[in-house]
Amino acid sequence: MESVGKLYGYSHLESLFINTDIPPEVQPVFRAYSDEELKRLNAHITKLDVQLARCMVIHQMLGTRISDTLTLHTDCLSKRNGLDIIRIDQVKTRTFEKPISAELAMLIQKAIDCTYDQYGKTEYIFVDAKDPCRPLQYTTIKHKVLRLIKSEDLRDDEGKLFKFSSHMFRRSYGVKLTELHLDDWTIAKLLGHKNISAVKHYRKMSNQLLAEETRKAREQQTRILLANLDGWGEEYEQIRQDD
Repeated sequence: MESVGKLYGYSHLESLFINTDIPPEVQPVFRAYSDEELKRLNAHITKLDVQLARCMVIHQMLGTRISDTLTLHTDCLSKRNGLDIIRIDQVKTRTFEKPISAELAMLIQKAIDCTYDQYGKTEYIFVDAKDPCRPLQYTTIKHKVLRLIKSEDLRDDEGKLFKFSSHMFRRSYGVKLTELHLDDWTIAKLLGHKNISAVKHYRKMSNQLLAEETRKAREQQTRILLANLDGWGEEYEQIRQDD
C-alpha cells in the first residue's frame, strides 16, 4: 500500500499502517529444571525399568538431544590418551566426539552389556523390544515417564505436575556448563553445536550465574543508597539498621 501511495502520489496510503499496529513477536521462554526438580525426578526415575532408567540418566549426563541418546551406537565408546571418549551421531546435524567421565563410560557399558544379554549383538544401545533392529522409540519413553509422574504425583517447583520434556534435561546441562564459567566455544562443543550462537540462551537461563555476576554491582548499589539515607530521618535510619 505504501508503494502504491508513493507511486501514484496518494500520501494518505502511506500512513494506513503504523509500527504499533503490528504486535511484537512472542519470544519463547527458555526454562531449565532446577536442582530440586532434578532431584525429585531422578529419585523416581530409578523406579522405571532398569534399562530405561539408565537411558534417562545417560541422557542427562551427556546433555544430548533425545534423538541422539536413543541412537547411540554400541561401538560409541573408545579410549584416547587415557580418556574415555564417546562418539555421538547426531540425527539432526553431524557426528562429533567428546570426553566423558569414567563413571559415565561404565554406565554406558553396562547398558550395552544389558542389551547384548537380552537381544544379542545390536546396532543401538537402547532398542525397541518388539524390533531390536530399531532404536528405542521416544513415544515409549514419554508414555512410561508420564505414567510415572502421574502415579507418583511428581510436581515441579510451582506445584504443578511435571510435563515430560526431554529437551529440558539438555537445557539444564547447558546451564550447568555456563555456571562452571566455561567459555562459549567449549560449551558449544560439549553440546555438539557448530557455532556459539545458541550458547547465549543457556547463559540467560542461569539464575545462579546472573546472581553471581551481578552481586558486586548490587552490593555497590546498596552502599550508595544507604549512604544517601544520611539525614533522611528516623524511619530511614531504621532501614539502615535492619539491613
